[in-house]
Amino acid sequence: MRVQSYPLKTLAIAIALSSQAGFAEEDMEVVEVEGHRLNGVNIVDLTDIQKKQANDLEDIFRDQPSITVGGSFGIAQKIYVRGIEDTNLNVSVDGATQAGYLFHHQGRLSIEPELLKQAELKAGAGTALDGPGALGGAIRFETKDAEDLLRPGENFGALIKTGYYSNTDGYKASFNLYGRLNDNWSGLLVLGRNDTHEIEDGRGNTLANTSTEQELGLLKLSGELAPGHKLSLSHERRYDDGRRNLRPHFYDAPWNQTTDQVSRRDTTTVNYDLDGNSDLLNLEISAFKTDSYLNQRNSSFNEGAGVESYGLNIRNSSLLGDHTLIYGVEYRDDRGYYINPNIEEDAKVYGVYIQDLYEVNDVLSVSYGLRYDRYTLDDVDNQSFSSNGFSPNANIEYKFTDQWSVRLGYSTALRGQKIKEAYLIGFRANHPDLKEEKANNAEISLNYQGDSIRGSLEVYRSEIEDVVGTVGTRATGRFFGNAGDLVTKGFGVNIAKSWERGEISVSYSHNKPELDGQPLDDGNLGIGTSFGDALVINANYRFPEQNLELGWSGRFVQEMDDIQEGYIPKPAFNTQDVYLEWLPMGTEQLSVNLTVSNAFDKYYLDHGTFGYDPDSQRTIGLPEPGRDVRLTLGWKF
Repeated sequence: MRVQSYPLKTLAIAIALSSQAGFAEEDMEVVEVEGHRLNGVNIVDLTDIQKKQANDLEDIFRDQPSITVGGSFGIAQKIYVRGIEDTNLNVSVDGATQAGYLFHHQGRLSIEPELLKQAELKAGAGTALDGPGALGGAIRFETKDAEDLLRPGENFGALIKTGYYSNTDGYKASFNLYGRLNDNWSGLLVLGRNDTHEIEDGRGNTLANTSTEQELGLLKLSGELAPGHKLSLSHERRYDDGRRNLRPHFYDAPWNQTTDQVSRRDTTTVNYDLDGNSDLLNLEISAFKTDSYLNQRNSSFNEGAGVESYGLNIRNSSLLGDHTLIYGVEYRDDRGYYINPNIEEDAKVYGVYIQDLYEVNDVLSVSYGLRYDRYTLDDVDNQSFSSNGFSPNANIEYKFTDQWSVRLGYSTALRGQKIKEAYLIGFRANHPDLKEEKANNAEISLNYQGDSIRGSLEVYRSEIEDVVGTVGTRATGRFFGNAGDLVTKGFGVNIAKSWERGEISVSYSHNKPELDGQPLDDGNLGIGTSFGDALVINANYRFPEQNLELGWSGRFVQEMDDIQEGYIPKPAFNTQDVYLEWLPMGTEQLSVNLTVSNAFDKYYLDHGTFGYDPDSQRTIGLPEPGRDVRLTLGWKF
């Protein structure tokens, strides 16, 4: 495990408190943790993504028991963290917030694993640095840059990768060109394409309208304008085309008509860092624009919707004795739009925040902070909403010994009205008496870090008051309103043992999300869902003489039988994955990756996609793919 340096000399405080803090990626740099849990922050890094040939969001988070990814295939996938849907988390790509919600019958996040350096998850209690409205935590995706691919002493390079997927008879190809333009500047260009046919489930059935045509691109330039002045610019585009069902997370049926669908995401970011050569001045300025768009077409209509966001975050860090103060201001403007007819609505949020990291002594560290946010929304029905408030937090860590420590955290978060769902602009109204949402998160964890063994036990409780969702019925009319109070309670356990050539880890998660005392069900779209307890086991072993690594992972999910009246239990399931990574030439110049996903060809529905319809008394969700043999060749020169 390797941890890079924090911008200030108080790295120890920042990392020690990160389980409660959830620092933004511009404040905490953590790399190459190979899917491990680092002081409460779950990290999936570039190494893990490559070895297991991650192809979508489910592959990225497969080893995290507290997360389920429903949707069966990329365009339909949603992330649920401790049962809470990602609409209630702050999600960003290179610091660019992914705001809004395109369509409740499919996922809102368009992420290409091939471009990622790492994915960082912080669930629950956080700090003022998590951004506005982080009700259930934060997920931060970071794309790779030239320095991640350049070898020591190398100025230019290229990486060509091509892969084959047996389940969908699909292929994936990418081209990476990177290098140092001079002593101060480096650049990266990535182009890729992913074409797959329709998915086959564990019973050999073909799932209609699940084929995919994807194109991706990333251009990133970074360097120094002058000593102490760093600048980074990037633009990412992901394009997804296919013949889909109108509700792509449900199976093909006459009531679920087929459409030609196009979705895309464009994200541009600019980051400027100033090292003032002073304990008082360490300035970071981040600006972004991101636009997510969905278009569905058939013979009778052509409609589309999207969310366009602009944002700015200005932050400074000052070292005052044993205190590190991180403070700043931020602004975001979200425009939700619908075409045919052309209508739109606008939401804004302004924030100011401060966080103090304080090392009291060698065994006690404290972090506390406060943020103030103001929200406004002008919707398509000429209604105006505004709200504002404070979100305090406090976190503490105490070390009993060099190996044992305990951490406690409490945080609140306020979220005013936002763009609800682009595809329903003009069709589903906001209730005129909408209240802001307020989250209260509490967490305690016991941690052990030895030479070859590490472990953690965490217990948490989260409450989101007046959570916003779709309320009403078809008969009375549906609208966006305050659906009730969402309470999630649970615990997680993680134990890992490492040797010189291998490692084994065991993780277990139990959580119970309830809305006004009732378990979440498949109809709580935009809020969350319930899923069974999950046990994840990972093991790997390296053969240095053969330049070979073998790995296995198993995910075991229990039956979900704590259900509302009228619903049925979600059946238990387990999946097994194996992988092999071979470097025939002993270096990264040539790599061979072989993965067998769902190795025993199990038929199952993920609990995040179960999709039981109590009216028709049938399960309408898509099954997961059956066995998928993936082979990728990479040539680096």
